[in-house]
Amino acid sequence: MRMNFIFLVPILASLATAAPPLLPNGGFEEPDATNAAKPAGWDVLDGLGVRWEAETNGPANRFIRMNTAVTERDYVSSCRAAGLDKWVFPNAANDPIAATYGLSYYSDFIPVATGQAYRLRFRYRGASGGGKVWVRGYGLIQDVERRRYDTVVNCRTGGTGWTAFSQCFHPTTHTPSVTRMRVMLYAYWPPGVYAFDEVSVTPVSEAEWQADHRENE
Repeated sequence: MRMNFIFLVPILASLATAAPPLLPNGGFEEPDATNAAKPAGWDVLDGLGVRWEAETNGPANRFIRMNTAVTERDYVSSCRAAGLDKWVFPNAANDPIAATYGLSYYSDFIPVATGQAYRLRFRYRGASGGGKVWVRGYGLIQDVERRRYDTVVNCRTGGTGWTAFSQCFHPTTHTPSVTRMRVMLYAYWPPGVYAFDEVSVTPVSEAEWQADHRENE
């Protein structure tokens, strides 16, 4: 598996883009049609470590809030109650989840077109370096779907408010078997509250990908 890590400096430009985003409900405004307790197009939340919240000064704007100060034991209990067995770790400790697994939250899968480059955009609020956003690509190996590709943006900020990030990636350059992908929001150390909003994945031209790739090498 090729790990494609590209570091970038946060940008404060608009998140608007000419091409329509592929990731549904990246702004977290719409509830799921069958489960109003979670945003459409995203996983179920445990409700303690990972929450779907509204801004206090702008209740129409919703975002994902992660609290890595909760203990691993309390987080596992919350996941068990929510039916999230994949996050029920054995021998859960009474230490902050930041010190062990951290917190992850996944989007639904979206398709990948062979030979197509993409741009990931999102907004982040939290400790500098304490959050990451991954795009993970999946494809078949001997008729079994496995993770074949990763790219990650490290959320390094210079302030306490929202910071916008943008990065291009090309999932099939070296792994043409990748056929679909999903976004993973992640927060870990230091223990504290982290927030993510306005997540988008948009197709871009080869020229835009090359320019972004050179800039962030």
